[in-house]
Amino acid sequence: MKIGILGNGQLGQMLAASVTDLTDLDVSLYDLRAHEESKLNAFIDGVDLVSYETENIPAHIVHQLEAIEDKVFPSLKALKTFQNRLLEKNALRAAGIATADFHAVNSLEDVHQAIDVLGLPIVMKTTTEGYDGKGQFVLRKPEDAETAWETIGHRELIAEAFVAFQRETSVIASRDRDGNIKIWPMTENIHHEGILRYSLYPISELSSEKSDIAKRYIRDLANSLDYVGTITLELFETEQGLIANEVAPRVHNSGHWSIEGSEASQFRNHMLALGSKPLGNTQAKHAAVAMVNVISDETASLKADSLSNAYRHSYGKEARPARKLGHITVVANSIEERNKTVDALVYVIPEGVWKNQ
Repeated sequence: MKIGILGNGQLGQMLAASVTDLTDLDVSLYDLRAHEESKLNAFIDGVDLVSYETENIPAHIVHQLEAIEDKVFPSLKALKTFQNRLLEKNALRAAGIATADFHAVNSLEDVHQAIDVLGLPIVMKTTTEGYDGKGQFVLRKPEDAETAWETIGHRELIAEAFVAFQRETSVIASRDRDGNIKIWPMTENIHHEGILRYSLYPISELSSEKSDIAKRYIRDLANSLDYVGTITLELFETEQGLIANEVAPRVHNSGHWSIEGSEASQFRNHMLALGSKPLGNTQAKHAAVAMVNVISDETASLKADSLSNAYRHSYGKEARPARKLGHITVVANSIEERNKTVDALVYVIPEGVWKNQ
């Protein structure tokens, strides 16, 4: 089977690398940055089915995919739903998943109405595009309404009630064409300046009840869309329970730990689901795992090469501020061993962001 992936960034490359041992799956990557309609048509004609590494696919390309909708996985319905934060919130609620209260915003007047309906503070977001904290504005005072609108507005926005959360988590699953689902253990995710800095497994003091709720949430969401492939649900843990933040219809940064940390990675199971092959085991292979992102500069990450339980992945990108250049996975027989290893890599993480500091 020939599988085409839209996008040849690190996610596309890791998807392809995850199944190099399977001779009956042939994977090709399409460079979205060098898109031409004729090139995409030729790419589509040369593969049996099409997937994607990002939901941020331009509308004109999505329109081009409509002619081959039956060979796009995850489906175009899923893609279009999770490209738009308003559609996403409605899909989450339709699947019985708790979300923050929200309000559609298309004008400055709508911003003021959102303040009246939701109270303050509220988080303003563009409904499309935007990642790693981009396209967001935290509105804390009524007099900042106009600033918020001028900063990210003049386009469709969503206003979300601010969620007082204890920590951010994610749960990732893969679903095949027959509806079989495999779910990875949840991770705790620590962000800084809107960018994921590291993820930890296991999550300390996470109740089995909350873990079960997260698994139910992602299972119900995937089933509601007849989803095929890997899907990620970001969740806030609050005093009231788990509240959905965002969905990624794809493999996700917080799941990179699964390459060395679990029996089957999020990348491999995505490809197995597309190829109609049995999904792999998603159990962790180690008592404790950490995934540390390498941002802006790879110099400090080279320390990982001297550590027996650390695996460094470089994406081969040119360094620039706030850019993800790679990640390091740490595997350990205990949380203490994991944390000690991350201590040795602490200069990869901004000062004060690592929990042991």
